[in-house]
Amino acid sequence: MVSNIEPFYADLGRLIRDHRKKLGISQEKLSLALTPPMTRVSIANIEAGNQRVLAHTLVALAAALKTDIVDILPKKTAVDMPVDSAKIAAELASKLGITETRAKKLFGEKVKTSDHRK
Repeated sequence: MVSNIEPFYADLGRLIRDHRKKLGISQEKLSLALTPPMTRVSIANIEAGNQRVLAHTLVALAAALKTDIVDILPKKTAVDMPVDSAKIAAELASKLGITETRAKKLFGEKVKTSDHRK
């Protein structure tokens, strides 16, 4: 059976699961700690890499896991990711109210000196 799980989401799910287990909380407890709450099944799907995650959900997950959002994001370069990291960085910047340069750094992208002015 061929897996359709995108590597980014598999890594994201693993990091979320690791942080949740480190805190000793269940998927159910994590799901109810979010605003708006999710189902336990949604958390299970995120941890398995089967469900994409909206930017505001990432922020809520990081807060519920008592960690910085950077700690639950995969640390891969744009070359390693099969997704459009520039597009994701722009969306993160917009949703989180951070600069695109900061958002790009979340993905481990090298930022050119001229980008620091953005």
